[in-house]
Amino acid sequence: MLLLDYHNKIVEDTLIEKLTNPPEDGKYESVEITIADFDGVIFHIFSDQNSKNLLNVSVSIKCFRQLQTLGVDNVLKTAYGNYFTSPEQGFDATLQIDLAKPPSDIPKVAREFALLKRNCLAAAFYKAIADVEGKKGSDVIELKYRDEEAFYLKPESDRLIVIFSIQFKDADDVVVGKVFLQEYADARKTISNAPSVTFSQKEPPLELKNIRGLKADGSQGYVSFVLFASHLTGAKKEKTVDNILTFRNYLHYHIKCSKAFLHTRMRNRVRAFLQVLNRAKSEPQSTEKRTITGKTFKRADEKDSEIAPEYNI
Repeated sequence: MLLLDYHNKIVEDTLIEKLTNPPEDGKYESVEITIADFDGVIFHIFSDQNSKNLLNVSVSIKCFRQLQTLGVDNVLKTAYGNYFTSPEQGFDATLQIDLAKPPSDIPKVAREFALLKRNCLAAAFYKAIADVEGKKGSDVIELKYRDEEAFYLKPESDRLIVIFSIQFKDADDVVVGKVFLQEYADARKTISNAPSVTFSQKEPPLELKNIRGLKADGSQGYVSFVLFASHLTGAKKEKTVDNILTFRNYLHYHIKCSKAFLHTRMRNRVRAFLQVLNRAKSEPQSTEKRTITGKTFKRADEKDSEIAPEYNI
């Protein structure tokens, strides 16, 4: 199955283009780009009004105020160093780079800038993983990163439980989603150390019993991941955070792909049935006779034969 990118491709390509193609006359052009990303996130790439060689990348995230209580500012300062600057008005975090002084590894820096959204949301996971590494449990961390959806982190002494609340707007998505998530559960039989995955419809998991305002209707689903220490240490730590953060979009992407595949198969089957019906149409029987001169006539003692109706399918 296809894995979605963890970074924003437009941000990465824009930075690479601006850093690798400096103007010959030294006069930088103004840049003004607004990008809509998944989960209602907005990126804004723009040039400084006074110094056009200074390029800024800002991001707006719905749950950024909650992330600040979990140490997102420290995470961004550690990840970006001097690139991290005061946020643009109306946005939550801003990075700034001098195009006149490009870094030695341009693709690497461009990729880090494109991971700004991921690094912001990862702050909540770093806090929860630190609690697991400290062998101590804590209260559920709730992040309302979408208008009607949220994800929850429940650190325990030996595991981290991640729960997504997913709003299905189409009843068919619930059915396809259940089949899709069943594959996750079956994967544990063949893949060692795979995390446990459960899906519940309407009823929230017991870990969320103290959370207020949870919906419990047919359109609301809850997906729970149980991550153990082997998933949260060493090189697997960052990979786990990447995959978990893109899970919601990954799920809906494959649900839409599955529905498109089913619709294509149905259209092909209908087309095949129509071809069979068209081949089965009977030819009308002609009772006309022709003379040697080519004139047509009908014998008086013959009754008019019924001509089979023609169907236009």
